[in-house]
Amino acid sequence: MPSTPQINLDIRLNGSSDPGWTNVKAGNGTTYGYKYSGGDDGAGGLVQTVVQNGNGRDTAPFQLVADNRYQISGVNFLNDTQNQLSWNGNSPRAGSIVDANTQVETAEYTVIVSDTQNGNALIVCDPPVRNQPT
Repeated sequence: MPSTPQINLDIRLNGSSDPGWTNVKAGNGTTYGYKYSGGDDGAGGLVQTVVQNGNGRDTAPFQLVADNRYQISGVNFLNDTQNQLSWNGNSPRAGSIVDANTQVETAEYTVIVSDTQNGNALIVCDPPVRNQPT
């Protein structure tokens, strides 16, 4: 079974102009910056080659490395038309993304982070996932 390197997610209140950061507005209008590191592409993305014999499942460990005020509120999967992706974890700061890796698709995972010191503002953070043909 392949294993993806650790994926880390950092969050900054008021955003950041540093390279690699993405600034977004939370539901309450506050600006936050987020930056992924690790994964298959060094920026939180997952890229796998589909294995037809069923031994290609990939598990990507995930860790929120931001201040303790930030907690994982949920994980959603977009464009996962082949039902390849799932979330495994019940910790507010860690878990893993599991990719069945049996079907070709380009999907996204979206980690939703809550700022527990700012009215539980929700910050949506989403890198890509690609399952490539062999």
